[in-house]
Amino acid sequence: MTIEQPRIRCASVPVHDVLASAGAAGMSGEKRRVTSMAVAGVLLGAFLAAAPIQVAKAHPHGWIEITVEVLFDETGRVTGLRENWLFDEAYTAFAVEELGGSPSQQDIDALLRGIIRNLEEYAYFTKVKYNGEEVAFAPVTEASSALRGQRLDMTFLLRFEAPLDLKGSRLLYAIFDPTYYIEILHSESEDAVRLEAAPAGCTHHMIEPNPTMEAVALAAALDRTQTAGDGLGSLFAEWVEIECP
Repeated sequence: MTIEQPRIRCASVPVHDVLASAGAAGMSGEKRRVTSMAVAGVLLGAFLAAAPIQVAKAHPHGWIEITVEVLFDETGRVTGLRENWLFDEAYTAFAVEELGGSPSQQDIDALLRGIIRNLEEYAYFTKVKYNGEEVAFAPVTEASSALRGQRLDMTFLLRFEAPLDLKGSRLLYAIFDPTYYIEILHSESEDAVRLEAAPAGCTHHMIEPNPTMEAVALAAALDRTQTAGDGLGSLFAEWVEIECP
């Protein structure tokens, strides 16, 4: 199977493997089986297992393309984010194979529910800041999934514990794997970020990552058996700023 590599806006750099241990069996093109996982359980383990050996030597090891709806209530307050994650073809191929080759919608839903459960401990790889303070989330209770061609698609609603008034304030969010094992980027479509039911005059803009040469060199020096901790991914993350008059 030909695996199309998604775009990388930052420098294409090798990064570390955040799994505690993993085995590679056989020749190039065979699937590896994960024996132990350190971050996000099924999600990161499956990404590693999905990649043929020659692809796994490149970094990051997995890719997710996202679109995000920033949700406003009738009073103009922000209530949460509806995130759509489109998984790369390698992960999708692995998942479909593990589900028997022709998974039902019920099978796909069960897989994605497992991913969401594992992500809860890691705040769903999402960080939101309101006037400089981190925002807490309620547990995800609304989610859907689908198999779209050769890619798995997951959408979930991430509600804030309390609505946020953006009048004279600002909100920033970023969605990223803190270890940079997986690269998560917004879609290049014009509606990658949507302000749903926002008051007139609300705007958003994306702040592209700008890692230092030292950070790039550190990432490039790490192989899949090494880690630089959970701070590396934030240096390669896209941030979106939302403001309302």
